[in-house]
Amino acid sequence: MRRAQAREARETQTPRDATDAALLAAVAQGDLGPLGVLFDRHHEHVRQFLLRAAPNDADVDDLVQETFLTAARAAASFDGRETARPFLIGVAVQLLRRRRRAFARLRALIESFGSAPAPPPATPEDEASLAEDEARIRSAIARLGDERRLVLVMVEWNGMSGVEVARLLGTPVGTVWRRLHEARAELRRALERGAR
Repeated sequence: MRRAQAREARETQTPRDATDAALLAAVAQGDLGPLGVLFDRHHEHVRQFLLRAAPNDADVDDLVQETFLTAARAAASFDGRETARPFLIGVAVQLLRRRRRAFARLRALIESFGSAPAPPPATPEDEASLAEDEARIRSAIARLGDERRLVLVMVEWNGMSGVEVARLLGTPVGTVWRRLHEARAELRRALERGAR
């Protein structure tokens, strides 16, 4: 009877409409129930980030799970902002870095690209041209250095600010903007060479 009452009390304290800060505060206190709500809210954003930033999409689902488990252990360090998405993406970035250092497996390939599907091509020629363009973009991004690629994906496809990226990567904001500028310029040059 007491267990059922305790579970019911936790459920009423962490409803699905609770803020991310309240959910992470409950997780930091040892209640893992709210972690499911956070997962439901943010797992697809984390997954999309990892699809763009990770070299092997076979590892992405494992990394998503690991991100939330690691975030549960680090919940006490959450700064209380409105959304936990930057915090979770930061955890994912750290896991990617750790994996790269530990296993030396971060290769220059992004398996999935783009956040919105392109409109269907009007003709087979358009379809072939679109596939070639996407392959050139994937290839150009894959040739970027790890740090430039991470910054590019975090800013361009995850809509994070330079300040958020700098905080998550532990680098100065100026370094983030320099890497982003260099990544964009390198990408533009690669695409121009491919168009000739």
